[in-house]
Amino acid sequence: MQPPGSEGAGTWICSDGIGYLGMAGILGIMWLVVVVVGSLVALFVSHDRPARLSLVLLAASSTAWILGLTWYGSTTHVQDEHAPMTGAEYWADAVGPAALISAIGVLVGLLSLVPTGPFSWILGIVATVMLIVATVLQPGLSINLIPAAGVLAAAAVRGIGHGGPGTKHPHAVA
Repeated sequence: MQPPGSEGAGTWICSDGIGYLGMAGILGIMWLVVVVVGSLVALFVSHDRPARLSLVLLAASSTAWILGLTWYGSTTHVQDEHAPMTGAEYWADAVGPAALISAIGVLVGLLSLVPTGPFSWILGIVATVMLIVATVLQPGLSINLIPAAGVLAAAAVRGIGHGGPGTKHPHAVA
């Protein structure tokens, strides 16, 4: 952060952007895992219960990944004697509301696994919408929240109109 009294007082500066490439790669790895594994589970796991469980856990992992890494980066790398807040305070200010909504969304997604029938997929849709709202609040989280919302939606769809545990999805392969 530029020191008080300087031309750019109160603004962040960066000597180069190289340090961001590693973080982008790490976040991109989870994006790739969620998209590929989520697609394979949604298409090829024939029983709804294990497919839904896998998809919701994948969404939870992706959400925890982005929130954890942004928290870690903020608390360990945003340190400056001229900054008016700590890294954790910056994270809470910039990401906090979206983090809270996405964490609640994942919790609702996990709760959608408990009941069967309409209440289950309604909870799944609510969870999906919450992750979309979190992405709108903080678009920087979209790299991992959009795929998470997608697999939550897939889990909700797998719960529509199907019976209890072990029910086979009519469009799943083997």
